[in-house]
This record gives sequence, structure tokens and C-alpha cells, in this order.
Amino acid sequence: MQIGLGRLRFGPSVFYDMTFEEFCAAATGMNKEEEMRQQQEWERARWLAALSLAPHSKKGQRIKPQDLCIFPWEKKTKGKGNKKLLANTLKSLSNGKTQGP
Repeated sequence: MQIGLGRLRFGPSVFYDMTFEEFCAAATGMNKEEEMRQQQEWERARWLAALSLAPHSKKGQRIKPQDLCIFPWEKKTKGKGNKKLLANTLKSLSNGKTQGP
């Protein structure tokens, strides 16, 4: 109730007329918006730090913001899994048969 009436700023009549799914969608949207706002603030701070360090670096050396730190949302996920097993599984599904690895 605190989230609906406080953070989401719904009126009591709107809040009590919502289904649980509607409330969850609204709360998820609010969380994603807040997360994006915080990510932008962190990236802005990193950019400002790179600009502040630039005059103190060696001549010809350029400091990029990503050189200072890489945020968790920027890290690339490594593909884990067995491609051969996946290919066999997809093939067997398309044939309607099952095969072992």
C-alpha cells in the first residue's frame, strides 16, 4: 500500500480498483525507471571523472570513461551451454524424436 499510494502516487480509488497484475506492472515500471535514472547518474559521474583526469594524463594518452571502471550492466554475458547438445535437441524436436547427447 505504501508503494501504491506513496511512490507510485496513486489515489486511493485508483489503487483499490487495480488488480494485482496491474499493480505489479506499475511497480516494475517504476523500478526500471529508477534503475535507469541511477545508471545515468553513475555514467555521468564516470564521464566527469574521466574529464577531470584528462589534463593529468601523459601527452597522447587518452582516458576513456570505460578505462576507469566498467559497470555491471555493461558487462557482456558469456554464453554458457553446449552448442552441440542444443543443435541435437532442436533437430530432434523438429523431427519429433528424442536423441541422447
